[in-house]
Amino acid sequence: MTLRASRLMTSTFLVRDGQVLLLYRKGSRAIDDSWVGVGGHLAGAEIEDPTAGVLRELEEEIGVVPNQFSDLALRYVALRDTGTELRQTYYFTATLRPDVLVPAECAEGDLRWFDLTLDPTDLEMPPTARLAFAHWLRDGRHDAVLRFILLAADGQRIGPS
Repeated sequence: MTLRASRLMTSTFLVRDGQVLLLYRKGSRAIDDSWVGVGGHLAGAEIEDPTAGVLRELEEEIGVVPNQFSDLALRYVALRDTGTELRQTYYFTATLRPDVLVPAECAEGDLRWFDLTLDPTDLEMPPTARLAFAHWLRDGRHDAVLRFILLAADGQRIGPS
């Protein structure tokens, strides 16, 4: 059995006016350049409270604070075995207030609003982000169910299809 390191992360899909905000993350230690929600690594006590990590990352990356959004919800918990690392990602959604300005870029990469009718298969995304985002666009945004995604090192998955 191969021992694996562990990495805990968050990602938030911010929505507003029929659109979702994604970040084209560049130069990450953990993933290739790709589209993701706004988020990052959990640190310290955030390991026991991923919501605290989401709040910190939203403020650090795009300057958005809690009174500027509503309906923050944990929607997916994904566990991916890369073969050398177990990556656990907490995927959240929230509704951004209409008057809140969002930058076009941040220290992590470029930000862009996408229509909620987009076909996510056209976007380069990490494996669990693609699964969570595609499922959320199609089905998950219409309910309040917390879902789990498991992706094995060989690519086999269990979870939303």
